[in-house]
Amino acid sequence: MHSAAGNVLVKKAGMLATSMRTHTCGDLGAENVDQNVSLCGWVQNVRVLSETLVFVQLRDAYGSMQLLAEQSRIPRFHEQKSLLEKLSTDSLVRVAGKVVRRPQEMVRDGAPTGQIELLVDAIQVLNHAQSLPFNPHVKSTLPGEDTRLAHRYLDLRRPELQHNIRVRSKTTMAVRQFMDDNGKPS
Repeated sequence: MHSAAGNVLVKKAGMLATSMRTHTCGDLGAENVDQNVSLCGWVQNVRVLSETLVFVQLRDAYGSMQLLAEQSRIPRFHEQKSLLEKLSTDSLVRVAGKVVRRPQEMVRDGAPTGQIELLVDAIQVLNHAQSLPFNPHVKSTLPGEDTRLAHRYLDLRRPELQHNIRVRSKTTMAVRQFMDDNGKPS
């Protein structure tokens, strides 16, 4: 099977791998520690904590993953740091690296990927996003309804709205299936 972009699509244990990625952000867990993986997704935020440490939150349709660039652990750190610092919210990237366990004091038990992070070996910017009128991922800074409606394509990226759309789709599918199964034959 091929995608419109010509990438080979492979179904692996409930997830969709392509020649661009080996996993989705939501597929990874503690069982993947020490594995080399490739991910594609949108940058949610970039935190430069020091000259030697950068964190990036990456998300896709299936979950989110914290990326780690640490000078003492990766070659070409300054090149990677420079690239990461220039990323804006919703830039599309492909990253490759090794899944590592988070330090015990940094584990987030409530998050599916809260025990792990990806130590970045390589990063490729697939599409650099321009500055957004607002960040749909920060509830405290959401603008008024008029602005959100004017930029509906951004507002629809909010997890709450995506959840509502998925529930509505599943409900509609269930009703249609029921009607199809119980309808009168022609």
